[in-house]
Amino acid sequence: MTRLAQRWFARTAGVAAATLLMAGGTAGATFAAETDTATTSIKAYDPSVNSTANFAVIATTHPDTVGCNGYNVTGTGTAAGKPTTGGTWTQDEVVCTATIPGKYDIKGTATITEADGDKLTLTYQLTAPLTADTLVYPTGTFTITGGTGNYAFATGSGKMNARVNLLDHDHVTSKIMGEILFTG
Repeated sequence: MTRLAQRWFARTAGVAAATLLMAGGTAGATFAAETDTATTSIKAYDPSVNSTANFAVIATTHPDTVGCNGYNVTGTGTAAGKPTTGGTWTQDEVVCTATIPGKYDIKGTATITEADGDKLTLTYQLTAPLTADTLVYPTGTFTITGGTGNYAFATGSGKMNARVNLLDHDHVTSKIMGEILFTG
């Protein structure tokens, strides 16, 4: 009986020691993991270009009814966001329906003019599906091509999207988001 008690005591001591080692090892690993997580910072993307334009457009028939089969579109309105302090938005674009099967193919230029006269200029290329729906949501890219004043040596690029109601030419919205660099 004494021998059985000694075995039982030895096993209990072994289990207790193993439990203590596992708990101590886990506590140390948990503390290390918590410390690493606490020192890591997560940064959200903050684009240097993030602007919204609200404008009205005038569309006229494009003269190339075979190769383009679309419209010349001019627009004017307002723009707000960064990097500009806000101001006017002007655009000229060509919208073709024959260049990409089943899609609007939109190529244009836009200028944001601030109150002090500084101008940021960009080009853009967008596409949208040709549908019977009156709401069209073109998406694509823009490229900053320079400007005047503070934007004379600006370059950059990003994503652009728009919301167009084909029955309401007075309330078009476009948004640009990306990066601007100053090379001068």
